[in-house]
Amino acid sequence: MENEILGLMASTLDDIEKLRIATENRVRHLTRTEEDSDGQVRGLGLTPIPGTDVGNLVETMEQIASLEAEQTKKLQKAMKCHALGGWVKKAKGVGEKQAARLLSATGDPYWATRVHKTPDGKIVSVDEGPRTKREFLAYCGYGIAPGGAEARRIKKGATQDDLKKTGNPEAKMRAFNIAKSIVKAGGPYRDAYDAAREKYADAVHGVECKRCGPAGKPAQPGTYLSPGHQHARALRVVAKKVLTDLYYEAKRIHTEA
Repeated sequence: MENEILGLMASTLDDIEKLRIATENRVRHLTRTEEDSDGQVRGLGLTPIPGTDVGNLVETMEQIASLEAEQTKKLQKAMKCHALGGWVKKAKGVGEKQAARLLSATGDPYWATRVHKTPDGKIVSVDEGPRTKREFLAYCGYGIAPGGAEARRIKKGATQDDLKKTGNPEAKMRAFNIAKSIVKAGGPYRDAYDAAREKYADAVHGVECKRCGPAGKPAQPGTYLSPGHQHARALRVVAKKVLTDLYYEAKRIHTEA
């Protein structure tokens, strides 16, 4: 129940955030006077005078932003009271807001509900129980896939089974965002990032890499990883370490209860 409530609160914040961003974009279009990179002015250049339609929209935008801030505080408070709140508090760079959003996507790191379906999608049975660390990492998109990174990349025309093998995209994105925050915040996990950057400083491609090559000309096997690719690999190392520690903390809570 605790995880379900946290998930609902995180989803509510996501909805409010999306509405705020969309409203900001509309206000920007109505009031923008600057030229775009091609020299064209696409904004309407209107002034947000209080009481006018544009002014009212700006007021609405501010109200949504205030609601978002309020919901963020509630989500952070709920995360602090969560069974994993103590671990989050000690994990520098993770933060209550991001941790809550991650758990909203993963559910309980240690205890999983499994839905078994037929090939045509009919539910056969539902059961729950502990999952291994490997299963948790795979669910979050950080498992070991034959073929490396290229095998994990979602390709055009991918089936539902193909997508399932790449893990939960929401969980993967949330863990990756936490890793990026950790790089800025420092702390023990930052040490893991620095060690990974050193490890991959002289790494070379095992297969063709579209990330490191210009459009239509992927980097060839045997060529060095670009700094951006090294950074992404190091962030993946940090994300996996955070997820691993989160898993073991959840396991400890379950086994000691």
